[in-house]
Amino acid sequence: MEEKRIKVILVENQPIVREGLRSALDAIPAYAVVAEAEDGPTAVYACDKHPHDVLIINAVLPGSDTFQVISAIKKRENSKVIISLIEEDTNVLHDLRKCGADGFISKDATSGEYSAAVQAVTAGGLYFSQNMANTIFQVALATNDKRNAYGLTGREMEILSLLSSGYCNKEVANKYDLSVRTVEAHRLNIRRKTQSNTLSDLVRVSRSLGLANMTGNSRGKPQSNTYDGRVL
Repeated sequence: MEEKRIKVILVENQPIVREGLRSALDAIPAYAVVAEAEDGPTAVYACDKHPHDVLIINAVLPGSDTFQVISAIKKRENSKVIISLIEEDTNVLHDLRKCGADGFISKDATSGEYSAAVQAVTAGGLYFSQNMANTIFQVALATNDKRNAYGLTGREMEILSLLSSGYCNKEVANKYDLSVRTVEAHRLNIRRKTQSNTLSDLVRVSRSLGLANMTGNSRGKPQSNTYDGRVL
């Protein structure tokens, strides 16, 4: 009797990465890649259309809020979600875990590690890449982090302070040694949590949280009407 194969959906915006991962998983008899997606909307559509057990999803999807995508998927299906990521930002990991992520794996992991991750989460467990162990431990200890009315993480408040002071995404990325894509993901999440549509909205939120001098890096730019109506 043929053993039931674990059905996997791959969500990755970079075709070469997606193709490589598919080839690696297809070579393992226990797995079957049933669908692929390159952004949030197609990922949700693929989940609705294709019966599956596990999603492997890139933590940063251009033009999509990964947090919302994961929440939507977990509401629709009893599926497991493995996050593929580069940066090991404790705030990002904390928020992704809250959204329902079941596993975290380095984007440059071997096919054997991806296989171990799939096996672990489908068996009902959690999975973390070995090199993320220290980071995950920090996340577990971060239960007493100060939160605010908007539910922003500490890193999100730091980034909000810089954005409202006139810093661009690249400058924020350089300051915190992150990729621009990671900063973009934080920015989308900040907008979602604070319901901010313009930079002037972010400035008002920043002021309400007392973040004006949080970073000690004021750009010396005016913080008034120069931002009004500017779309983020």
